[in-house]
Amino acid sequence: MFVKRLILIALKKVRSNSVRILPKSFPYVLGCLLFSWNIHADSWSWSGAYLIQPETLEYSGPVQIQVKDGLVEKISSSTASKEPLFILPGFCDSHVTLGANSLGGWKDRTELESDLKQFLLHGFTHIQSIADPPWASELSEIRKKNSQYPRISVLPPVLLAESKEISASKSSGYKILKSPEEAMASLSGKRGKIHLFLRHNEGETFEVDGKLLYRMRSEAEKNGLELSVSTFGEEFANWEALSSETKVLYHPIPETSSIRPVAHNLVKQIWAPLFGIYFTRKGIGTSSFAEEWEKWTQWSPTFKERALSKEVLSTLPALSESEREEAEKEYDSYLAFLRARKNLTLRILLGSGAGHQLQFPGISGWKELRILSELLGPKEALRAATETTCQYLGAAHEGKIRVGKPAHLLIFREDPLQNWDKLKTLRTVVTERVKTEISSPEKKKTERRRR
Repeated sequence: MFVKRLILIALKKVRSNSVRILPKSFPYVLGCLLFSWNIHADSWSWSGAYLIQPETLEYSGPVQIQVKDGLVEKISSSTASKEPLFILPGFCDSHVTLGANSLGGWKDRTELESDLKQFLLHGFTHIQSIADPPWASELSEIRKKNSQYPRISVLPPVLLAESKEISASKSSGYKILKSPEEAMASLSGKRGKIHLFLRHNEGETFEVDGKLLYRMRSEAEKNGLELSVSTFGEEFANWEALSSETKVLYHPIPETSSIRPVAHNLVKQIWAPLFGIYFTRKGIGTSSFAEEWEKWTQWSPTFKERALSKEVLSTLPALSESEREEAEKEYDSYLAFLRARKNLTLRILLGSGAGHQLQFPGISGWKELRILSELLGPKEALRAATETTCQYLGAAHEGKIRVGKPAHLLIFREDPLQNWDKLKTLRTVVTERVKTEISSPEKKKTERRRR
């Protein structure tokens, strides 16, 4: 497959004060993660706004919406405004890796703080992190206790069959399986969710095949455990995940003759395609990708402040000509699979893959939203980023805006459903009792001049 298999063992130890030392200094680090621009208050209201309605994803308005004590207190009719606001529910991302810094290295404290801010400043109020060391669970619990956002859901160490590729790994983000017995035992005595990297490596003495995966899925269900699988776009891995009816799948599925007979099982499954990872990987080193990168920096002023320069992008290792041809063919196949199955729209999760190569927090979620919109339409893409993914992650607002329910609001100056470029007009993020204001580029220029 053309996509480099990005797993944590390949990451470099790029800083001495890396995230591995977090457990020894957690109180200090978590204190740093409080956002200095958060404004605490008991109540807020906005008038002349257009509000996305649950289920229909149609706007109602103009309305006045009032928030008090972290809840949506009232929604009532309002007079029109010359500068109307457009209000969407907070976004959710089902697949990130907090321990990786999107450049092939471990995160340090500053990067962790910056990444969490980036998620929030792009409207992501809930994220699920995969393949992280135990400190991620501690971070999740403390943030929940302190009502900090974005809220983090974490999974136990990822299950992964032993191979030569990972033999030297000491990462605590994985549980290495050496036999079918160990694979089955890994599902005992647990509740909640557990994740498997389903990969095929020729010449290995053990791998999780379709029969074993089916047994694992059945055992997990019997124990009240939800098993999810990353297939890395591999045809055989996808076939086995689909055949076994594993509940949750991550990574794209190719449109091939062998996949078609089992593709109907997806109506029983939930799927996050993670197209953005593959779009990015195939383009690295090309002039068209450099142009696309520049568009992303214009799309997101927040991302622009930390984006790599064109000069740095040009130094990244690119695919060979033959590899790129294969990459383009495979990527088109991935898009074709979903394009031919729009009946799956209610089962699509948004997953950005932030932490994979050049998949940066926040902007990668926006990119995934745009790709899904091109395939399914803007409403269904929005549904994936809100109702479907937020309910899957157990977000309190369930990806909806309703009276009496927790307030997780994204307030835009322009309507993003008309054009996803309008996501850059996000100005306010409400996460229950906290309101985070986002400075516009114009406002920042004014502040600089005053200094």
